Amino acid sequence: MTINIPHLQTSMLVNSSQSKILIVDDDPAVRQLISRFFSYNNYEIEAAADAKNARQIFQKFNPDLAILDVNLPDESRFNLCKEIRQTGTLVLMLTCMADTNYVLEGFEQGADDYLTKPFNLEILKAKIAALLKRGIGQEFNLNTPNNSVKIKGLTIDPNRCEVSLNDEVLPLTTLEFELLYFLATHPNRVWERSDLISCCLGQ
Repeated sequence: MTINIPHLQTSMLVNSSQSKILIVDDDPAVRQLISRFFSYNNYEIEAAADAKNARQIFQKFNPDLAILDVNLPDESRFNLCKEIRQTGTLVLMLTCMADTNYVLEGFEQGADDYLTKPFNLEILKAKIAALLKRGIGQEFNLNTPNNSVKIKGLTIDPNRCEVSLNDEVLPLTTLEFELLYFLATHPNRVWERSDLISCCLGQ
C-alpha cells in the first residue's frame, strides 16, 4: 500500500539540499551574509527586508524554516513570527534584542529557537539543522478542534474519517486512514509492520 502525498514527502525531508529557508531582516549585510553562507551549504534561500515582502515571498516559496528579526521597518515585535508559526513552518528569531522579556515573548508567540546578534554562523547552522531534524514533529498541530491533525496543507479529521490536502478530499481506505492518522499522531518514530497493525487494528 502506498499513500502518495508529494507535498509531505518534500517538506519532511531534513536533508539540507532539500530545505528551504526564508530570511527576514532589514539589514542588507545580515541578509547577504546568511544567504551566501546557507546557499553554499546547499540550502535554498529567499530573503526579504520587511514583513510585507516576507508575506508575499512566503506564499510562493513555502519555506521549511524562517529566520526572523524582531524589529522590521513595517512591523515590530512578534506578529510575523506568530503568523508564520501558525502555518506549521519553523521559526528561528535572530535579533539584537537580548532582554529576557523579549526572548520569553518570542517563545510565547511560537518561536522554535532564539539567537541574539552578534552571532556565529556555525552556531546558527547547528541550530537550524537541529530544528529541521525534528521539524516533522514541529509541523504537526494537534491542538485543533475535534482532535484533527494539520500538517501544513494536510488535514486529518478522525471524526469524519476524512483526509484533505489543500481542501481537496483524498480517497483513502479505512486502513489507509487509520495508518496515516496513527503515524501523524506519533511522529519521529520508526514502527515495525506488526506493531502498526496491532496499534491500528487491535490485533
